[in-house]
Amino acid sequence: MLKLLNFILLLLLVFSCTLSAEQENRLNKQLSKYIRAYNENNTLEYAGLSHPAVVRHYSSLGDSNFITHFSNKIGENSVNLYNPLFKDMKSQGDWIERKYTISKDSPEEFDKNYELYAISSDAGNNWFFITEEDYFKRNIPLKHRLFSK
Repeated sequence: MLKLLNFILLLLLVFSCTLSAEQENRLNKQLSKYIRAYNENNTLEYAGLSHPAVVRHYSSLGDSNFITHFSNKIGENSVNLYNPLFKDMKSQGDWIERKYTISKDSPEEFDKNYELYAISSDAGNNWFFITEEDYFKRNIPLKHRLFSK
């Protein structure tokens, strides 16, 4: 009986940290759109797929800061994202965060991998993205930050 109870608790833990097929599908579509918008330097779509708190923060700093932040150019060179790899997931109520390691092809950066966070505040119906740098900026207000450095 104790083994059965332990098995059931283990199953609940495993499945409480996963997404349904529908949530996963929505996330994958949004992630693909985000990467495409970034790689094509489509500032409006890239900003639209970024977390609203990030967009508000950079909007408040003025047009040039907003455009600079939501541009994939470093000098004359474009930077592209590729190969997102799922790393970890945490949730608190309807708030879900997924951490990815994603690669950048930038000739000027030594560390070509960094973390990208997918965040849903409505149980996986809508997903927005936030870069590693912005995720840990305290002046960008997020309801939760489930991951630490």
